[in-house]
Amino acid sequence: MAKTKFQDWAIIWGRDKRNYVKESTYATYMIMLQNHLIPELGRYYVEDIEKDMIQKMIIKLRRRGRVDRQGGLSDKSVRDIVTILKNCLRDYGIDDSRIYRKNALQYPANDKISKMQVLSADMYEKMMISIKREMDFEALGYAISLYTGMRIGEVCALKWGDIDMERGLISVTKTLQRVYFKEGEKGKTKVIIGSPKSRAAVRDIPISCALEELLLQRVGREECYLLSGTTEAIEPRLYRKHFEKFLKRNGLEPIRFHSLRHTFATRCIERGADCKTVSCLLGHASVSMTLNLYVHPQWAQKKDCVERI
Repeated sequence: MAKTKFQDWAIIWGRDKRNYVKESTYATYMIMLQNHLIPELGRYYVEDIEKDMIQKMIIKLRRRGRVDRQGGLSDKSVRDIVTILKNCLRDYGIDDSRIYRKNALQYPANDKISKMQVLSADMYEKMMISIKREMDFEALGYAISLYTGMRIGEVCALKWGDIDMERGLISVTKTLQRVYFKEGEKGKTKVIIGSPKSRAAVRDIPISCALEELLLQRVGREECYLLSGTTEAIEPRLYRKHFEKFLKRNGLEPIRFHSLRHTFATRCIERGADCKTVSCLLGHASVSMTLNLYVHPQWAQKKDCVERI
C-alpha cells in the first residue's frame, strides 16, 4: 500500500471536517494545519510520524511558533495544535499508543503569568455611574456583561427578542465572531453568527432588578440587535474599540472587556453563590473551569483568612 504525505492527508482531513463541525471550528483547523502542522510535518509520510518529531515541534512552536517568527505561541495554542494533530492521525488510522507510548508528550514550562483584572468596588461604582450617564445601547451592553457575565460575542449577537422581560430572563443562543479562513495562500475574514462555543453555553440568565431598570430605559424592536438598535450587528473587534474609548472618555483605567465577565463571576462567589450555579450562569462545561479561570480570592478575603489563624 502506497504511503501518504502528511501535507496531502491534512488537507483531505480538514476539508472533510467541514461537513461535521461549526464554520468557526473549521476555520481554526485550517489555520493551524496550514500555518503550523503542514510546515512542520508536511514533508513526512503519515505512517512515519513519531513521537520525537512531535516533541521537537512542540518546543519549536513554544519558542518561535508565531507566523512572523518574532516569538513563541502560548501554551494553550500549542496544546490545541497537538490535539488537532492527534485527531488528524487518529482518523487516518494511526493508533495513539504507537506514537505516544511509554512517555506522554512534554510541554515547556510557561513562564508568563497572565492575571485577569477584577474591578475594584470603587471602579465598579465609577463604571456604573458612567454607564448610567451615557445610557446608549452600547453602554447598556457593558452593564449586561457586568450583571450577567455574558461573553462579548454573546452580547454582540444579542437581539431584543432574546430578552423576555415578563419572565425576567435573557436567552443566550448565539454568538458573533469574525473568523479568518485560510485555504492555500489565500485568506479572508467573515462575520459569523452561530451557536455558542458549547452546549453548556446555551442558557437562560435571570435578569436582576438593577439590570431590569436599565433595560426598561432602552427597549428596542425584537428583530434589532441590542448594541446597535438596528438590524445590523456590531462585531466584537469594533465593540472592543468602543469600550476602550468609553473608558478613556470617562476617566476610567484601561481594562479588557473580558474583565467584566471575570468580575461578575468573582463577585458572585464572594457573595456566597455556589460554584455550580455560577458555572451554569457563565455557560461553562464544568465547575472546575469556573474555579480555575474566574474565581480568585481578593485581598480582603486573603487577609481575613490569615487573621483566623
